[in-house]
Amino acid sequence: EATLREGKRHVYSKRTFYLDEDSWAALASDQYDARGQLYRAGFAYMAPSYDLPAPYTDMFGHYDLVAGIYSLTGFSAETGGMRQTKPLTDREWSPDSLAGAGIR
Repeated sequence: EATLREGKRHVYSKRTFYLDEDSWAALASDQYDARGQLYRAGFAYMAPSYDLPAPYTDMFGHYDLVAGIYSLTGFSAETGGMRQTKPLTDREWSPDSLAGAGIR
């Protein structure tokens, strides 16, 4: 649990994190507004990462309970999970190289 320090400003007055007991990853959180009301909730979704000896969270969901909206990012489970690859070289990061590697 994290509480905003006296005299400091932030959009959240308090956050509660929920840890997975097997991985010790924070997979969920509650965020409270200045009135102490539950404002937003966040979730991290684990996916298989077979080439690393550790769990991996690739998709995240953030839910705004006041506005009634949400955001989901990182849909990689449809491709069979995450795969770790070697870092790209500087040449491979060039605009021409990246444009040629894109899917249209």
